[in-house]
Amino acid sequence: MKIRWLPKIVLLTFLAMPGVVYGEGGQQCQPRTVVFFGNGVWNDVEDASESRRKLENRLNTHISGTNLDGIITYELAYNPSNGYLEDLLETFEQDLQTNYSLFWNYLAEWDIMPDFLQDKILAIAKEVDAAVVSANPSVQEHIALYNTYLSEGKMIVLVAHSQGNLYGNIAYLGIDPQYIDGFGMVSVANPDSYVAGGGPYTTINEDFIINSILSALPPNLDNFFGPLNWGDIWGGHNFIKSYMAPGHKAEAKILNDVVSMVNELIPSNTEAVEIVHTYNIFEVVCGNPGTTFITIPQDAYITEIRTYHWCDEGQPAGTHALYNCNSFLMYGPFPGTTDFRSWVSHPNTYVPAGSYEVIDSEPSTWSHTYGGGFVIIKGILCY
Repeated sequence: MKIRWLPKIVLLTFLAMPGVVYGEGGQQCQPRTVVFFGNGVWNDVEDASESRRKLENRLNTHISGTNLDGIITYELAYNPSNGYLEDLLETFEQDLQTNYSLFWNYLAEWDIMPDFLQDKILAIAKEVDAAVVSANPSVQEHIALYNTYLSEGKMIVLVAHSQGNLYGNIAYLGIDPQYIDGFGMVSVANPDSYVAGGGPYTTINEDFIINSILSALPPNLDNFFGPLNWGDIWGGHNFIKSYMAPGHKAEAKILNDVVSMVNELIPSNTEAVEIVHTYNIFEVVCGNPGTTFITIPQDAYITEIRTYHWCDEGQPAGTHALYNCNSFLMYGPFPGTTDFRSWVSHPNTYVPAGSYEVIDSEPSTWSHTYGGGFVIIKGILCY
């Protein structure tokens, strides 16, 4: 269904109506994570808090029993709503700050706008002046809060809905560069054309609001069956009713995106050390090395696994996994990337001390010296 006909000014004015790897206990070395919910416009603090609580309840259920259980806390990155006009001004300040003249072009598209909307927009437009380009204090407060948590070694995931994405994209620019690897965004119903930091996004086909914004990221999920009633046009955009509807694809994708983002982030004030090193590049043998056993001497938060594949002729990287020989638990598989002839994965997960078998998805090209495959493991030791 073609619905990309409404001017961006109308749509952004009405945005956001209210509405794994398993481990064991003792994860004292695993970095703490703060998940923020960033609300859209026309949400008072009660509405935004309800969405945050919904996200908290669903995510806690989703990660129960996994390596993330018990390490996540939740907060609200509140984007204040003081009225319809204030929301409109904030939207233009954020989305058009680099090309403010577009504001007037949007107002000129009267031929495709219903009369009642023309009257509403014209009334609001009379109130708009150069003040819309002034700095937004809410964004500055968010940046200061994010940097404070990041400086304490915590990691942050911002789940941004609707206009909250615009706040998040700007806030990302203010994150201290030394902490940026610990900050990530998970985008929901994004009216913007990108997600800061390249994070994942979810926009459902039934979200008429976002799908009518020409510059917005395209929809990537069909969440419901059958057509929606245009009389309930806002329903498809609502965070709780649509994007977190129990048992539907959007909820599952958003929760999985948050888990993936947490596992990809790197805290700022903890340093990974080399725990295992069996490389010997001066005596390389090609072919299956057989079973590769290693010992992790103390509980650790594993940040990197590297295996040497000199003989693979540059094929794409596979996966790594760690099998605990004592508890019989499997950690992984973790997808890898290629670094010259090494395969590198970033598990970012807690494992207890013990004996492990390192499992490489392509042992036939795993280099060795008859004593097991070459492997380097790095992580943060627990004390």
